[in-house]
Amino acid sequence: MGVPMKLVCEKTIGGVTAVRVFTTPINGDQGTYVRSIAGVGNPFWMWATIPSGTVIGADFTDAPICSNTPSVNNAAIADIAANGPNPEDVLIYA
Repeated sequence: MGVPMKLVCEKTIGGVTAVRVFTTPINGDQGTYVRSIAGVGNPFWMWATIPSGTVIGADFTDAPICSNTPSVNNAAIADIAANGPNPEDVLIYA
């Protein structure tokens, strides 16, 4: 996709599971980053930018589910970009 993206997903780090925001590299396959970071079978959101602030939660009810196939994840990312939701509709800030 050629731009750094903001990936929002639940991730366990140091034994603590929380909603986390990751910035992916500019170069590379965003679908592969989703698979590596969010993990297959887990919901995620991804946008080019999100409002500033501390994200403490997210509504993953209608989120795409990470696939083992990067092209499927890329299609989900493109769908979010084209059809929403917007970050402020599903992210919860402190």
